[in-house]
This record gives sequence, C-alpha cells and structure tokens, in this order.
Amino acid sequence: MAVHLRKKQTRVLPFRLTLWALVAVVAAAVLLEDHKLTFSADDDLSEGVSITRETDSDVTIVLDYQAIRESDDSFSGRDFSAAWITMVEREIGPASIATPETLSQELLDNSRVLILTHSVSTDLPSSLLQRIREHVLDGNVVVIERPGGEAREMFSASGDAGHRRGRVITHADAMASEFAAGLEQMPVLADYIGSTSPRDNAQTLLAIDGAPVIYAAEFGSGKAITVDFDLGRQWVTLQQGLPDEDFTVPRDGADLERSPRTSDLVADDSLLGAKVPYATLLERFFVYGVLMRYSGVPALWLFPDGAAGAVVFAHEDDTLGDGAAWPLDYERRRGASSTLLSTFDSGLTPEGAADFQDRGGHIGLAWRSSDPSVAVYEYFGFFGYRPFQRPVDLDTQRSDLGDVVPFGSIRTSRSIEGLWSSHWTEPLAALAAVGIRTDVSFETPTHRGYAFGSGLPFQTISHEGMPLGIREYPVVVPADAKEGPAVEELLTESAEGYHQLITVATRPSAYADYPDMDRFEEWLSIFDHAAAHGHRMMNIADFEGFQRLRRSTTLRSRLDRRARLPEDLQSSQTGPDHRAVMLRIVADTRRRGMYLHVPRSIGDAEFFAGLEGTERVGSEIVTSELDPQEFSMTGFPVYRVRLREGFNNIELYYR
Repeated sequence: MAVHLRKKQTRVLPFRLTLWALVAVVAAAVLLEDHKLTFSADDDLSEGVSITRETDSDVTIVLDYQAIRESDDSFSGRDFSAAWITMVEREIGPASIATPETLSQELLDNSRVLILTHSVSTDLPSSLLQRIREHVLDGNVVVIERPGGEAREMFSASGDAGHRRGRVITHADAMASEFAAGLEQMPVLADYIGSTSPRDNAQTLLAIDGAPVIYAAEFGSGKAITVDFDLGRQWVTLQQGLPDEDFTVPRDGADLERSPRTSDLVADDSLLGAKVPYATLLERFFVYGVLMRYSGVPALWLFPDGAAGAVVFAHEDDTLGDGAAWPLDYERRRGASSTLLSTFDSGLTPEGAADFQDRGGHIGLAWRSSDPSVAVYEYFGFFGYRPFQRPVDLDTQRSDLGDVVPFGSIRTSRSIEGLWSSHWTEPLAALAAVGIRTDVSFETPTHRGYAFGSGLPFQTISHEGMPLGIREYPVVVPADAKEGPAVEELLTESAEGYHQLITVATRPSAYADYPDMDRFEEWLSIFDHAAAHGHRMMNIADFEGFQRLRRSTTLRSRLDRRARLPEDLQSSQTGPDHRAVMLRIVADTRRRGMYLHVPRSIGDAEFFAGLEGTERVGSEIVTSELDPQEFSMTGFPVYRVRLREGFNNIELYYR
C-alpha cells in the first residue's frame, strides 16, 4: 500500500509545482503592478561641436579640436582651449574661429589679433610660425598660450621652471586699484609655467605668486603676448564648476546619499555669496588691459541702448499652468518681460501659452530629471499589463511642451531644484542633444551673488573639452536665498563697474495660495532698483537675440601710425606736420542702439578727435565730428561711440 501512495504523490507533484508557480507569477504580477520595476530614462548625449567661423572681425582664435579631444582624460589634464571663444565673444563681439587646417593666409592677413590657444601652441609647423612672425613684425598682435618648442623660443621666456600651482595674483598692470584688489582675491584654480629668466624687453602684465604669467614683448611694429597661465581652465572652473578628476560631481561625505545639484559644483567656498564676478574681471583685464592696450581693437558693448547692465527674470512653474503668467502683468507695467520655465505637465494650455507670448513673454522648459523626488513616470509592458516604469525622458518633455507653445520651439531650460547627475556635463550633453541652446540651472539656492564667477552667460564645454552649443545663464538672485549681497548692492556694483547680466529666479506659485507679502514686495522692488541703476529688464530670448546680432556684426579696424590729420582738424597747434595715429573702424550693424568701446590712448598717443562718415555726396563721404563719451570698464578708461543701424565708417585720431 505504501508503494502505491508514493506513486500517487509522484504523479501529483508536477501539478502542485505548476499551481504554485502560477500563484507566484500572479503574486509577482500583482506586486509589480503596485510596486513597478523602474528602468532609467534613455537620453541621447551630444558629443559637442567643432566651431569654425570666418567673419569680418579683428580677432581670430585658432584651436585644434583633435588635440583637445586627445588631451589627458582627467579634469586636471583636459585641454580647455575652447573657453577662449566665450571670452572673445562676450567682451569683443564678432570673432573668427579657425583650426590649423583652415587658417588661410587671407584670414591671417585680416587678423589684427591672432590668438593661438594651447591646443595649437606646442606643435606649430615652422612654416606657419614664420608666417605668424612676419605678421607680428608688420604691426599686429599675437597671443600665444603656454607655448612649447620653437614657438616658445621665438616668442616667450624659457619656461624652464616648469608647471607650478598658482596661489594668488600679485600684480595686474595698469588696472585701477579697486579692481586689481578684486583680482588679488580671486581663487586661482589653474597652474602656470615658471621661467628661470624673463624674456628680454618683456613687460609683465599679470603675475601669480610674483611670477610673470602674462607678458608682452615687442616684435618689430607688433607685440607678442605670452599667456603662461592656464586661462582656459581658470575660466571653465570658475564658471562651469569644479568636478573630481574623473568628472564626477563632488559631494561631502555626509551627503553622499542625496542627489547631486549644480550648487555642488561651486569651485571654492569663497565664491558663495561673492559680489565680485571674478571670471568677468579676469577677461576684462585681458581684453581692455592687454588686447585693446596693445592693438587698439574696438569692442562692442554687451547691452542694448548703452544700458549699464541687464536683469533677466526667470519664473519656474510646475503647478499653476496658465496661472503662472500673472507676474507678466506687473513686469509689463514696468517695461520688463520675463521667461516662464514650465514643466510639460504643469497644466499650461495652448491658449494660455499664446496669451503669454502675445504679451511679450518667453517660454522654456522646467525639466524633470530622473531623480525620484521630481520625476514623472511612464508605464509600459505587454497586452495591457504594465508592470514597468521609467522617467519621462527629456526629449518627450521638450516635445510635449513644444506642442502646447504656439510660436517658436523650446530652446531654453532649467533643471527643477538644480538637480544634476553624478557626471559633470552629462545633463548639459543631454540638453544639447534635444536642441536646447540656453539653460538656467546653475544656482546656489541659499546665496545671492556670483558663485559661478559671472552673471553673463557662458558657452558650456563637455568633459572632452568640446563646446556643447549651450549658453548657461547662472542665477545671481535665487528665489529662496537668505545670504549674500542684497539685490540693490549687486545692481549698484554692476552699474558702477562690473556691468553684469543679473538673472533673477522666482516661483510664481510661492505667492499663489499663501502669499508672502514681504517676498512679493522684495520682488517688486527689483524693478525700481534696476531702473534706477540703468539696467535693461529683459527675458532670455530678447537678450539672446541681441547677442546673436552683436556677434554677427561686421567689425573691422586698421591702425595707421603715420597718418595725417584731415584739414578740418588741423590747426597751428598740430603743425607743422599734422601727424597722428589713426584708428579706422568699419562696422555694419543690424540693430539700433549698439555701442562701441574704443581706447582713450594708443601707446603714448592720447585721443585727439574723431570723425564719422554720415552720408555720401557723389564719390565723397561727408563726415561729422564725433563726441565720444568717457567710460570706465572695470578700471580701464575707454570712450563710447554710438553706432548707427547699418554701415558706420569711423576715424579716430590720437596724438
């Protein structure tokens, strides 16, 4: 009998196993329905772009993108030569950008200032070096960054002391003391090259730890400017932040469990609440204290209609939808406009978006990262059963919001709560891949001020050193900041010397259900302070549009050191030879309200008079005398000239 029972149990066992397996599957299915299995979002990443451009400008920047990509695969070893593009475009305007292969003789001949970045300066062919040497001897300026080999022998000091870690700037030549003091307080975040002896007849312009790091030497009628300091790294680290060596976002040991934020990237604690825009101060020193000083190249002013600076308002919303447009009513009455950064699921309707745009507002995406605290999920599976989820990817968020917005495409973004990935530039690469061109994610929510070295937008760079095509607008006045300089103080400093774009971030929902009247009144006061300090109030699209026109302006100049004053400027005091240094400028603008900065002196010659061509009579240009305005650019004296829309022909005479 026992034998028959065992046989029966053996026959039943497969059915029991099948039954329990089905029970387990059903239980797992129910469990997955309630606790879905999460997959990561699959965002594409941009590899960056090789920017080349030949335009009518005085300045040509030469980069070797292959050398940049092949530089050491660590943050301290990466070549950041592409940062020179931001510097020239921000402070001068139009610039030609070339590679060693595209640097033609014609482009070289048309360049009054040639910038040889570190990516090309250590391996220049002898034939090209000779052409550059002749170009400098003819009266032009070459800037060469940390040169090597034959280029160092030709233009620079020995460099025999090798690489040294910089500590503090100890000398900034010809810069007004209050601004030079600002540079001396700047965190030095890059190495410099020391030399055992100075270059013959070289003049030190900038020194770190007492060692010359920017110096000028005469070559015939021209100048060779050596930059023995990693300026590209300094600019990138100040503005885009300091990652770890493997490009991961640094966090304190106690905070390793939380998600990274852009505030974790601030390069030095001294930058929290900084009221000095150190990156801007350094680039202004280079443009006005070096380039304009030795070449006389003019620079286009950054802001429309000669404004002392600008204020951009950026409002983030994920709940109010159409109701988030209410700040625009207050802004319009004060001659301002703003950018509304809305999530794709905020409830914004096509009618609400159209009304906002019709009233002059600009709409961008407040994007939800894959962090569980802000992500929205889509569910997927098979046959109507959806046990899996993944965050709605960035491209879908942008596309869904774009379907709501009737005019234009979504080109501007902001990461909710500044949430970032563990990789330094992965979110920027994802934004670039879906067509975003301006971003407002860099912020320290607790502090007002220039934590990222500048208020002005900068071209972001990938971990491979390549331009990503996105301009980052660092937030200077966060919505909930409790520390740092007051807004009025920032506007005062900007108007009197730093001339910044101040991005103000707010959340309209903060005043919707439980209005905080103190914060509301504080927000309204910004309009009065901005107007009182001569700052233009704009949205991001308007500011970007002005900058595109500014960069596309034709701006060419020529220097004649043996010119003769025109007859209507001659007098007994200018005789008998009536000689002068003449700076001739040709500018073709596409917008009214552009201004030009020109030097007050060239060498030992001081500004004497200026003429502007106003109309053509037959084959002659009828001129009128210019009345330029005196102006100070972070401690460097310049003259301001208002440009006409269209063609401008200007002659400036120095004696």
